[in-house]
Amino acid sequence: MIPHILSHGRLSLRLRPKRVSGRVLIFLIEIYGPVLRLVGFILRAIYRVLFSWWLIPALVHRSQKSFADEIKQAAPFLFAPQYGGKVISDPRPQTRDSSFRSVCIASGNLFLRFSQWRMESYSVRVSPTLTPNDSYDLLDALCVVDPAAITELPPEIDGWYHFAGLLEPKFEQMQRSFNPENFTDSKRKFDLLRVGKLHI
Repeated sequence: MIPHILSHGRLSLRLRPKRVSGRVLIFLIEIYGPVLRLVGFILRAIYRVLFSWWLIPALVHRSQKSFADEIKQAAPFLFAPQYGGKVISDPRPQTRDSSFRSVCIASGNLFLRFSQWRMESYSVRVSPTLTPNDSYDLLDALCVVDPAAITELPPEIDGWYHFAGLLEPKFEQMQRSFNPENFTDSKRKFDLLRVGKLHI
């Protein structure tokens, strides 16, 4: 039964621990709780001042380097000498959420942004190097380059080699399509694809 306790002239309900140890724990929390919160605040402040300004960027850089190595291993053709592929800074910096990874690669006329969320959601977007923010989904880009090509990914994606397998055979065609001289026509095809009027 819950005891009724009269406090300051008002009837209130309070749960009384059944064991002495429970009452002692509550007593200690009430006594030392403010002190522990103060210590926690001080430790967070020390972390921000001494560590966060360099540790978080260092961890992000390490994660990005590891991610870039994955892309290089899965799609080495991006870094072939004739294309001069290299990892570059993202013109639209993403969140520093540890669940999100991204890396940008400039290769010939192409700017490719690889990103991954929670190690399972894969995404590749492609754009001309001159206008990196004018990006398109890789599968749409492959369809524009060659509408008759098969651009399907397996239901379960477990690595970037799936994307590399689709991109490599059409990479030279994509280089031509994203050439500044040809991109106006390619952009028109993207517009047709968006409204469902790009036919094979």
